[in-house]
Amino acid sequence: MKKFPWRAMLYGTMLLYLIVDLKVCRGPLRQAMTSRRDASIEAAARNQWVAIINLEPVTREQLELAVARHLHQRGIQHDEIPAKNLAMIKRAVLQTIIDDTLVRQFADGEKFNAPPAEIAAFIESWKSQFATADERAARADDQGLTDDAIATELARIWSRKRWIEKRIAPAVTVTEEEAKSWFEANRGTAETGYREGFIEPEKVRARQIFLSTVEIDDATREDLIREIHRKLTSGEADFEALAKTYSEDERTKEKGGHLNWFSRERLPEDFTGPVFALEPGKVSEPFKSRLGWHIVELLERQEERPVEYEEIAVEIRQHLESERTVATVKELIGKLRKVANLQLFPENIE
Repeated sequence: MKKFPWRAMLYGTMLLYLIVDLKVCRGPLRQAMTSRRDASIEAAARNQWVAIINLEPVTREQLELAVARHLHQRGIQHDEIPAKNLAMIKRAVLQTIIDDTLVRQFADGEKFNAPPAEIAAFIESWKSQFATADERAARADDQGLTDDAIATELARIWSRKRWIEKRIAPAVTVTEEEAKSWFEANRGTAETGYREGFIEPEKVRARQIFLSTVEIDDATREDLIREIHRKLTSGEADFEALAKTYSEDERTKEKGGHLNWFSRERLPEDFTGPVFALEPGKVSEPFKSRLGWHIVELLERQEERPVEYEEIAVEIRQHLESERTVATVKELIGKLRKVANLQLFPENIE
């Protein structure tokens, strides 16, 4: 004899009650939910809340302060922005507040805090961007923040960052095999041509003697550079000694004029043209660029070649991890939003 399906019948009855209560009769459950929503709307209007995030309100003042910081960081004055654009900025900043708040709530729920040493290093790094303590204090004063408030907020920012990194690490990590596969799939071939970024351009290593013509009589400079060239080619003095004595390139003169390795793209054409035309071991005639006169000795040349994986392996992993981080964080925030209780009150934003 089969047992009567009491449990299934009970679940079915409960489900039917919920549907009838919510959709048809507007019973006690529907009334309770409506009452709670109405209470939230009334509280939002009374207190000028722009959102409620898991029962935590966001006030208009909080939003205005966040918008002010957003504009300040971009060097934009509040009164420079048309009203329509400002409204769009406020809505975008509110979305950022929601995301940050959700991360903080979930991190706090897990009682997660970054190690104190990491937080201290992050705060010191933030302070180092200011030339003086007075400049830092002025910036804080502009945003209505005290030193303690800044330290607290920076600790929260770093802890949220580390919490996110902890949560997404398994999805972001790039293996050696994955990095090599990406390299092979993207670099191209000798037959089809190597893609930009996978070619090491032609480079030379050289040294120079330089005389500036900026605000100096050019005829005088030309006479001097040709006299230097005469001393060099006659063997009266060597290149290093002449560079230390006469060159006006302060970055290289004490090193005997050495410029190290460079490609054509790094320097102006009126300089690289004559230099790249030289053979290794040869010294140029004096030539003029827009900055002044040069004598250059070409020391070595490296021809253009495809880049090997080992040379850019670190950059590839960083690139792939960055891409994955953006996608994974977006997915994580999406999940947090799905399980969150969010209420927005756009009428209180303006």
